[in-house]
Amino acid sequence: MRWPWSPRRSGQRLLLRRVGAQHAFVVTDGAPGQHGEDQPARLLRWGLLPQAAPVSSGDAIALLDPADYQILKVDTPNVPQEELKAAARWQIKEMVDVDVAELTLDVMHVGGDVERAHRQLFVVAARNGAIKALTDGTAGLTDEVRVVDIWETALRNLLAHQARADGLAARACAAVLIDAGHCLLVVCAGDELFYTRRIEADPGLLARASGSPADGPAADLPLGFEYQPGGAFDGGAPQESPLVVELQRSIDVWERSWPELPLARLYVISAGHAPEVATLIQRELGLRTLALDPFSAFAAERPAPEGDAARALAACIPLLGAALRTESRQL
Repeated sequence: MRWPWSPRRSGQRLLLRRVGAQHAFVVTDGAPGQHGEDQPARLLRWGLLPQAAPVSSGDAIALLDPADYQILKVDTPNVPQEELKAAARWQIKEMVDVDVAELTLDVMHVGGDVERAHRQLFVVAARNGAIKALTDGTAGLTDEVRVVDIWETALRNLLAHQARADGLAARACAAVLIDAGHCLLVVCAGDELFYTRRIEADPGLLARASGSPADGPAADLPLGFEYQPGGAFDGGAPQESPLVVELQRSIDVWERSWPELPLARLYVISAGHAPEVATLIQRELGLRTLALDPFSAFAAERPAPEGDAARALAACIPLLGAALRTESRQL
């Protein structure tokens, strides 16, 4: 979903999204590799603003909220590359609950442009009204939004960078973004997106990771229970995490669909307690699981966040991934 090119005012890159009535933003000194292959982009400003204030940049990218778009997977139609979007529009018209005329579409090949016997497309279907509301709502921060991006590709960018840093670029790796309102899983190999799924959030897992009691009433003790000295009552093993169950199901689907690409690692991205969450997931899944620092793709020196620090980090994680966007492929 590309906006017309406009003359750049500077080499900086602005990433932004709406968070309720507030504005989350990230400013970097340019796209990845702009200052040399070995020079990561620098974070210049980032945070969560209660009111829109102009931010100087030359390249503005806005991030849609996941509720405002769908990602659908279809078989690649047998048409020329330039006709893929038009053909995909016909393919998805029975898969969406609105008139396709009300949607803006973009497409990308599952697993990239490598030729395969059976090729599929990811079709991103975003409501026109949501795109207009996003661009209108960010008018106070920038004069023009050139690109509208999505969370799945932003998360892919973070995962691909970490996999390269860990020497796993050619292997299949997964990342799960966990926050209070979203839980998003992606699987990538060779910098390409192969699989994505949205999973219902699991507050209980976050509570266990933080050492806080999970919300909800305490379980009743079994009938006939009597106090036994020598230790606290053990009410049984911890309740199985719904998130871990769904992650296991997704891994099972992946292994059946891509047996030649076994998962090498799972990364957890979260604004709080990511290492503890990763430890819990690894214990239950048996898959090597590590926390991923979303700042690791940028230069080590970074400014303090503007606005509330904890809320700013949660709001800006997907923007940090979108800041790694490159223009190496045209669809």
